[in-house]
Amino acid sequence: MPPLITAAGTLQCAHGGMIPLIPAGTRPLIGGSPGIVATDLMGKVAAGCTFNISGAPAPCVVVSVISGICTKVTYAGTPALHQGLSCATSNGTPTMPVSSAGQTMVQGT
Repeated sequence: MPPLITAAGTLQCAHGGMIPLIPAGTRPLIGGSPGIVATDLMGKVAAGCTFNISGAPAPCVVVSVISGICTKVTYAGTPALHQGLSCATSNGTPTMPVSSAGQTMVQGT
């Protein structure tokens, strides 16, 4: 089973931008950091994304979660996310695989 993602994890767009993992509400702490759900990612802009259209910056924005949603682990009824996470972005480029979930002890599917 893959580790659950926390606010201490890292998620990048394909252009090297970092997507902030900031929980929108109170969550249980996993390894000292709160867990993350899909709604925490919607609309987040990848800081440092180098994607541009005709020379104008057009950083990746998360529009949906493609994979990595737990079916057995929830926070107040909302599915947790695990390290298999992949997101669709506003320019059609999926996010890179999660390089760090932020913790390794708690796993789920």
